Amino acid sequence: MGGWLPGMLAGVGVTLLRKWLLADFALDVVELTPVAAGADIAAQVWHASTATNQYAVKWSGAGTNTGHQVAAFLADSGLPGVPELIRTTEGGLWSVHAKKRLTITPWIDGVRAAQSGLTDEQWSEYGVLIRRVHDSEPPHRLRDALPKHSHIDARTPAIAQDVRTRLETPDGDVEEELAAVWKQYEHVITDLCTNRPPAPSGPRVICHGDPHLGNVLVDEHLHLIDWDDVIFAPREQDLMFMLGGMGDVGPTTSAQLDAFLEGYGPHGVDQDAIHYYRHVRAFEDVIGWSHQAITGPDHQYALAVVKGILDHGLAALAVSAER
Repeated sequence: MGGWLPGMLAGVGVTLLRKWLLADFALDVVELTPVAAGADIAAQVWHASTATNQYAVKWSGAGTNTGHQVAAFLADSGLPGVPELIRTTEGGLWSVHAKKRLTITPWIDGVRAAQSGLTDEQWSEYGVLIRRVHDSEPPHRLRDALPKHSHIDARTPAIAQDVRTRLETPDGDVEEELAAVWKQYEHVITDLCTNRPPAPSGPRVICHGDPHLGNVLVDEHLHLIDWDDVIFAPREQDLMFMLGGMGDVGPTTSAQLDAFLEGYGPHGVDQDAIHYYRHVRAFEDVIGWSHQAITGPDHQYALAVVKGILDHGLAALAVSAER
């Protein structure tokens, strides 16, 4: 679910946010409109307007600082499809308030690809974009700073135990239904918790870490956003999202997949690495969405997502591959 963190992010008032934007970025904002930020409950996003320009403003405690550094490196390198980061008055990529990063990019007047879908031609364009990200050569200092493992995965076992404890004595209709789902798919959840495949050892590249269509904006071109989960890993970390189990936020037809792979270009896919990253992501998503079904927001929606992951999504695909 990308950038998922337990608990809700405390809100910030418009007046205070305008003060931060003026002091940190020298932006005199005349209008701020909240924007739904998808599954990332650790973030708040606004559409900000000055007298002359429009921006996307994000205040987030998710991910690591490295994601912004990578996005800035790629944008500054001229890679199409990666929005630039607006610098602070001191030349930084973000400012910090209440231990959360405030970042700004130019506003993209497009729609989420998860809502609009992509044509076959756009899937090919997306393949080109992902390949350019993977083929980029970051400076040594940035490459060495990149995380090698998922920051979400490191926290998930403790959250899983919390969810299990809560479901032993469910409170309310949603928790009772979630407990029933966990019982129904106990063999799948146990597999995800205890039977992880060996980690791949192939060459590592810059990976976005969460390149499903919920993180793609579409206007006349494609824009890959939300770099919070960036990771230095075998490219199968990203390619996994294109090879099944992602529902309508991945390719849904063989023609779409073929178009993406044609754009991406030649690469011998390591199926063992795909299996590993599918297993890791399924574990993160089942636990993260289950926790959100208990704690909110959108309890019923989160519950529906858990059911889908376990029944016909990534979890079902990850476990069926082992049988």
